[in-house]
Amino acid sequence: MNISFLSPAYNSAQWIKTMLDSIPKDYAFEILICDDGSTDNTLEILEEYRKGCPQLKILINEENKGASHSYNRLIAEAAGDYVAIIDSDDMYLPTIKDVLRQVDGEYDIYYYNMLRKDGHPIIKRETDGYSWSGQFKIIRRSFIGDAHFTVKKEHAGDWDFNRALVDKKPKCKYTNLFAYWYNYPRENSESFLHLRGLK
Repeated sequence: MNISFLSPAYNSAQWIKTMLDSIPKDYAFEILICDDGSTDNTLEILEEYRKGCPQLKILINEENKGASHSYNRLIAEAAGDYVAIIDSDDMYLPTIKDVLRQVDGEYDIYYYNMLRKDGHPIIKRETDGYSWSGQFKIIRRSFIGDAHFTVKKEHAGDWDFNRALVDKKPKCKYTNLFAYWYNYPRENSESFLHLRGLK
């Protein structure tokens, strides 16, 4: 199965190389990064990284349009059978290879678990339904259809995307592996800004 790894990046110079290094290149059909109008040297780092990583493709938003816009653009540009979304300030754990080995085309979504940077585990369970909408999954690209990230004040952009996927009643595999390191809590993250905006 061909897998497209997708990540928006905005002023991510501090984390972007670590994130890219965590993607197993032997499983990456392509790595799409959307630089969302960064004002630091994120784009320069990406261009240098691309010299040693032929799978890396860089999309550029000339101005900052926000994570949801970038996610939707990345999904539209992806060509792999499956897409794996990773935020530019997070990283995969080495066990992501054990998850990727299970992507055999039988399921619409392959789920795994996350560890927050403070050590708190976040486990994706079959009974979760709409909860825990974050980056727990590898999704069949053709299954995504019209599901998209939205911009709403009442919740983060991935909520509606996840809800639309769950509404389609996907065939899912829960690997129960911890395969993602989530840089949370972190000031100015999308979650932080969203929660601050609600107050």
